[in-house]
Amino acid sequence: MVRIITSAAKGLTAIELLIIVSVVGVLVIFTAPLLNGSKSEFDQAIKITESTVEQARQTARFYKTDVLMRLETDEQKNRQSITLAIPRMKSQSVLNEVKEEFQLPDGIQVVSEDRVFHFDEHGEIAIPAQLLFISDRMKDQSRQLVIR
Repeated sequence: MVRIITSAAKGLTAIELLIIVSVVGVLVIFTAPLLNGSKSEFDQAIKITESTVEQARQTARFYKTDVLMRLETDEQKNRQSITLAIPRMKSQSVLNEVKEEFQLPDGIQVVSEDRVFHFDEHGEIAIPAQLLFISDRMKDQSRQLVIR
């Protein structure tokens, strides 16, 4: 009998390739929610802020009075919220002080030079405000919102 010596085949077999693909798939499944979670938190925080700004504008126009929008931080719960307040109403109105609070999602911090934004009786803001949304989970990611 003659023995033929062959060199070892180089490359991946089908089984090895399937194992690699399945390991990569499992990694993607577990890391995708972490990456998408911060984006959805950003989107949720921006939607809350935009709807609060719109509500401040509508309230100011409807009641023909000033409306204040405040960024507030609860140190104990480590959460931020946006509060709408009407500091003074016209004498004909039955409302004295109206205050409404909107909670921002956990893990999102809002940074701004101003903590109080003033909307006049026409629903306009005098100086455009810039808000920066920063994720606690992913420090290198942020989003910006300008209120005009």
